[in-house]
Amino acid sequence: MKQLIKQNSIAIASLLLALPTAYFITISVLKYLAGIDGPFDTMAPVLERWGIKETLGWNINLLILFGPVVAFLLTIFQVLSIRIQFTENHFLFQFLLKKRWLPLFVAAFSVSLLAILFVYLLGENCF
Repeated sequence: MKQLIKQNSIAIASLLLALPTAYFITISVLKYLAGIDGPFDTMAPVLERWGIKETLGWNINLLILFGPVVAFLLTIFQVLSIRIQFTENHFLFQFLLKKRWLPLFVAAFSVSLLAILFVYLLGENCF
């Protein structure tokens, strides 16, 4: 059990980096799409104190935007193995994924959060 926790400690830390973004997206969707104001209105004063309305800097915005990126990078290096072989006539690139489910889940979760943020960025600024 201790070895399993030790192996997954980076994945757990990465998941903790991605959770603030997931929470912010969830409470925003509940407020603006579902009309449920409670969670957002409860967290609004805390988020404002942490700098949510300020520009990107050393505040909560940095964690919301780059938390999933760092989480993805930390977990993908746990499961991805790249092998490059150069011969006289060929270049051989192999990408191998290890079957470690928690890091793969965290990487997929982080990519989905980044996709949601990207769609929001396009929707807010282009339409």
